[in-house]
Amino acid sequence: MENNNWVFMVLIVLSILFWRDHHKLNDQIVSLNYQVSDLEDENSNLTDSLDQCNSNIEDAQSYAWSSYEEMGDALDNLETVN
Repeated sequence: MENNNWVFMVLIVLSILFWRDHHKLNDQIVSLNYQVSDLEDENSNLTDSLDQCNSNIEDAQSYAWSSYEEMGDALDNLETVN
């Protein structure tokens, strides 16, 4: 009977330790999911900015060998992106 009580107590302690570690891991998973979401948003914004820059450069290149007025317009239309 005494042996059963010890086994029962050990099982309770192990269960509590497991539950505590499981809770910590769940909190870390939630935190990491937020970080992944933030990084995906940043990646999307950077990709959009890169696409806009490439488009601006392509537009400027298309006018590069045109008249001086069209080249001036192309340079005027170049813009910086965030």
